[in-house]
Amino acid sequence: MNIWVFQTGEPLPLDQGDVRPMRAINLCNELIRKGHRVKLWSADFNHQTKQFRGQAGQDIRIGDDLEIVLIPSAGYQKNIGLGRLADHAGLAKNLKRLLAEETEVPNVAFVGYPPIETAYVFSRWLKRKNVPFLLDVKDQWPNIFVNALPRFLQPIGPVLLWPYFHCARQSMRSASGISAMAEGFLDWAVKLAGRARSEHDQVFSLSTPTEQVSEEELHQASQWWQEFGVCNDGLPRLYFVGSFSPAFDFVPIYRAAQLAIERGDRWQFVLCGDGAVAAEVRSMMSDLPNVIFPGWIDRPKIESLSKCCIASIAPYRNTPDFMLSIPNKIIDSLALGLPVLSPLKGEVESLIQAHAVGLAYQAEAGVGVNSLCHAIERLIEDKKLQNSMSSNARELYNARFSFERVYGSLVTHLEQLAV
Repeated sequence: MNIWVFQTGEPLPLDQGDVRPMRAINLCNELIRKGHRVKLWSADFNHQTKQFRGQAGQDIRIGDDLEIVLIPSAGYQKNIGLGRLADHAGLAKNLKRLLAEETEVPNVAFVGYPPIETAYVFSRWLKRKNVPFLLDVKDQWPNIFVNALPRFLQPIGPVLLWPYFHCARQSMRSASGISAMAEGFLDWAVKLAGRARSEHDQVFSLSTPTEQVSEEELHQASQWWQEFGVCNDGLPRLYFVGSFSPAFDFVPIYRAAQLAIERGDRWQFVLCGDGAVAAEVRSMMSDLPNVIFPGWIDRPKIESLSKCCIASIAPYRNTPDFMLSIPNKIIDSLALGLPVLSPLKGEVESLIQAHAVGLAYQAEAGVGVNSLCHAIERLIEDKKLQNSMSSNARELYNARFSFERVYGSLVTHLEQLAV
């Protein structure tokens, strides 16, 4: 089949450097593996690097079965702000122009949502061409816009932002089916669409293929970690790997590390990555010798680190969008067979409780330090509990979140929509 994928804000197969595959790359790879031809539509502006890929408007061939179309837009420097909204409006306008020139029609399409404007343009074009498509909902736009308004304006937010709500509803109503990464997101989207849930509306969790890491790569990674004093020495060690963004609350980690020093506990926290608030977090932790910042790390280093840790920490803030989802950090921890510690309520808290794959802690001021410390102490003092949670994590990943299961089902779903 000829299948189109529209997804912005993610790395692409043509990006340079150590690119972590997300929804677009993973789906395209699996579609091609199943024998389909794929046209991937995305933005020339790279959301992660805030730079232009420099190939706007061009059709880029990667192999025999993958074509990439990059749509021009103005770009932006901040993830939250009017500049990003202006970029998305321009992106939608340029997408509409490119689609008007398009002579090819796919058998089926997969459309990422948000951005709202581009999803609306694409859904209208596909509807006119009688092409079945799946709308993949990743964020609660435009509800997030309402939450960002001053509190006194929030009650009339849907009225003030009526164009966004109209475009969102029309996109969801036009779709042959809606997909989402968690039940909460799917329920929210169906409710916003104002219709009953159908058999074509399904959950396809976030997942990435587990890379094959060689023994030599693991050995080199282990040697690299020893330079930071990180090894499999039985020290109670916890890690975070990801982007240092406002989505995470690192204060409870700071307080737990501080308290561990005061009490003489030999805990170690390894915080890997970089991002918008990295300098702020490093400054906050600067007086704590039990906190290590190794920067970005690759897959061999992640796997090597996981063998030296008792758990991962996923310090998400309790925002409505994250409470309805099961983010990558959770699934990554399950894949590595590690208990996860997180203050995130909603879907994640339910998952932790139902499957015993970690412990929840409270992040509120004055509570988070005691709660996080208590969770760490439970794992240290109860080795049987730690091992049980580790085993449960691997079993849950294989049963529900493995790449083969998730993307195999997603490809099958698209194939069935096209029939």
